[in-house]
Formats: sequence, structure tokens, C-alpha cells
Amino acid sequence: MSYNRLLHAHREVNKLLTKLALGMGKAELNRRVVDLSEHWFGERRASILRLDEPTQQLHLEYAPSLPDFYNQAIEGVEIGERVGSCGAAAFLKRTVVVEDINHHPNWAPFLSITEKANLRACWSVPILANDKTVMGTFAIYSSQPSKPSEEELEVLEMLASLYAVAWEKYQLEQQLHYHASYDCLTGCLNRRALLQRASDCLNTNLTYVACFFADIDKFKQINDKNGHEAGDVVLTAVGHAFKHCFSESGISGRYGGDEFVAFAFSDDEEALRTLHTELRESLAEITPLHTIEVNVSVGLSIVNIERLDSIECLIKQADKQMYQIKHHH
Repeated sequence: MSYNRLLHAHREVNKLLTKLALGMGKAELNRRVVDLSEHWFGERRASILRLDEPTQQLHLEYAPSLPDFYNQAIEGVEIGERVGSCGAAAFLKRTVVVEDINHHPNWAPFLSITEKANLRACWSVPILANDKTVMGTFAIYSSQPSKPSEEELEVLEMLASLYAVAWEKYQLEQQLHYHASYDCLTGCLNRRALLQRASDCLNTNLTYVACFFADIDKFKQINDKNGHEAGDVVLTAVGHAFKHCFSESGISGRYGGDEFVAFAFSDDEEALRTLHTELRESLAEITPLHTIEVNVSVGLSIVNIERLDSIECLIKQADKQMYQIKHHH
């Protein structure tokens, strides 16, 4: 193994780290890493598997050079000390090198598919997060029995480290995106995201748009009498009812405080009124805490989309009707 080849691998990984910092997506990362590794190792095939922590099962992330039947056969395999190379690497949290698949006990249950796929060696490295939890595995397969050199193991571990950095970055970005769009207590869309999605939906070919504006009656008294934890339980229950009612027929979110807003679109105005009835019935049935009576007032405004002045005007109309309903309770 020449020093220049090892240096080349380090430089290519550094380039990928730079591209990652500039926003390279997961699909491009997968393609570039597999292309790099298969070119660098030569006549070998790369595999990236992701570990689902709750089930302790490995799932295919990217392995384009392995046969589909092989990828399908190992999809969802549960990790373990004697499960192939990747299952063992993930379980043991260390590199597992199998020089000859045909004569290794870890691979005995899989010989029918490895022979069909012409796989004789597999070197696998766990992809470890900063806190040392296993995120997946990076592996190199060969059609001939073989043992990696120190330099080859270094490159394998370097590529696994690159994936650890990338996946943690992607997870953080997902979390940031989630917190930017969702209310952390109820899991509903927050106000900004709700209004943005409602505006995006106005391009629909449907005739009517409806706004449903809900406010929890005497919510301050619920908090004062039972504590904020009880209030949070009530808010979560109302949010769940909104998400359930509008999961297929519209969009909903927490507008602020104890207010929830939803939008729905239809060619049938009566269908929107029926949805209003269904929402009120669903909210009337919630019993988050047996000692607390929860009442929710829900206003409705329906407008022909062609005559809609603005989303804000639609919300104000629904809000106004909600207060009329509340004062009649």
C-alpha cells in the first residue's frame, strides 16, 4: 500500500467534509463515499447500513453494488455477537474482519446468499456517534478471501467516522427543522408554519377554504386550580384531537396559548360544516384528567377562495364566531 494512495484517501475525505459543511445532502454523500471507497479499494463492494436503535435491527442505507436479492435478504437483520460482520460490528462496537466468509461461524446462516452473490470476505466498521452509541455500519465486501492491511483499515475507519459526523449533522438539522415548525408541547404545527402551509394550499383547485378557531374555555382557571402540568395535559389532548380530525382533510396547529387553528379545503361547503361538527364532538369527548371538565369553543368561517382577502381575515372571522359561541355557553 503506497503512502500516496493513503494520502489521496485522506484528501478525498477532507473534500467530502468540506462539502458536508456547505450543505451536501444524504443522497450525494452516499454516492460519493461509495464511489470513493470502491475506486480506492478496487474490485470490492461497499455497504452502508443504518441501525434502528429501538429494534436493534440493521436497515439498508446504500449498497448499490451488492445484488438486490442480497440487500433484501439482510434487510432488518438483528445485530448480535455472531451475526455476520456488520451485525457483530454493531453489537460489539468494534471493527469485525471476516477474511473468509465460507469458513467463519458468523456467516454460516447466510452462506446460501453469500455464495449466490459471490461474496467471500467482509470487513465491517461500526459508525459511532460522539456518545459512542452505534448508528450503523460501513463495510467492504470482496469476491476473494482477503485480509485488510493497516492502511485499508485506517481508510475504513476514516469513512465510518465521516458517516458519524454526517449523520449527527443530519439529525441535528432535522431537530432544528422540527423545532422551527412544531410546537414542542403538543407536537402540532406552530403558528408560523401553520400560516405558511395554509398560504401554500391556497393554490388548490377546490372552491372553499374553511378556518376553524378553537379556544379552551376558562383555561386560566384550569391552570390556577390544578397547576400548569394539568394545563399542559389539556393542551396536548386538544392538540391531539385537532391532529386527528385534520390528518387527512386539512392542516392544523397551535396558534398560541390555548388557541388552536385549522384549515380545510373542499368543493362542498356542507362537508366543511360537517367537519366542524365532527371536531366539536371530538373535543367534547376528551377527558385528559377525570377531575377536570374541559370545554372548547370552536368558531368557523368559510369563504370562496376566489373571494378570500387574506388568511388573516379568514382567521379573524373564525375568531369572532368563536367568541360569540363562548359567550353563549
